[in-house]
Amino acid sequence: MKNKKMAAGIAGLAIVALVGGSLAYFNQTMSASNNFSTKQYGSTLTEDFTPEEGKDWEPGVEVNKDVEVVNTGDMPVVVRVKLEEKWTRAGEDAAYKTNDAVVTTAAVSQVDPEDGLTPAQDGTVVAKNLITTGWTKADDGWYYFNTQLEAAASTQKFLDSVTLAADTDMGKYTVTKYYTELEDIKAAEAAGVTGDAATGWKEYTDPMPMTALHNKTVTAADPDAVGYSGSNYSLTITAQTCQATDKAVNAFFGKDVDGVTPVTIPADVLAGWNLQAEDIQ
Repeated sequence: MKNKKMAAGIAGLAIVALVGGSLAYFNQTMSASNNFSTKQYGSTLTEDFTPEEGKDWEPGVEVNKDVEVVNTGDMPVVVRVKLEEKWTRAGEDAAYKTNDAVVTTAAVSQVDPEDGLTPAQDGTVVAKNLITTGWTKADDGWYYFNTQLEAAASTQKFLDSVTLAADTDMGKYTVTKYYTELEDIKAAEAAGVTGDAATGWKEYTDPMPMTALHNKTVTAADPDAVGYSGSNYSLTITAQTCQATDKAVNAFFGKDVDGVTPVTIPADVLAGWNLQAEDIQ
């Protein structure tokens, strides 16, 4: 049932503070995981966030989550951020679904929001409500701040909130209809009589048989198609900075967080950074 309510805990980062220095090649990488739970409450780094808002996270609900980057040093830096998300089952560590470099202001529609499955084609069901003015998104998922971040300056709020899609698949449910011709079925059940033979309950599909005296509908969750229910959702925000010089940017922003995958910084970002060349002895 796609609108089934789920209780949740949530915790997250509000401020990422970057410390600048006078080293030739200053750079820094920080990550913060923002954890949501569709079943149990948990908290890690919490700031500028009210836990009460996240204890009942359900499809369609928006939860405040402020993130910004602040340069607390005495030298200008350049900044980029990346968001990655994963879903795990409660009590398990292995992810059953990940979305690397998925940054979207609207949750992706699912192939089937009631089939209880979470295929890759579903994309993300969590909208990250971004304020991207002053940022440029690269093809590899990085968001680059378009200008140098001066000492004591802030990028201002980048992530404002997250919203679980209103049609999030909370599992597949089967609906079975039964009828009985036993007149005093309530008395029989109250007396502890069980089993179809004794109570006369029989499964049927519409229309209901004319001989029916009582009917009931049983809704049951499919244990093999639970969708996103009973899960923990983790949103990891990685922020990287380095000093605003050509060589520093080439050395530290030329590859992804894995240190291997080449990264191409958008030309308009490089132009906006107006980097200074610096010879390192």
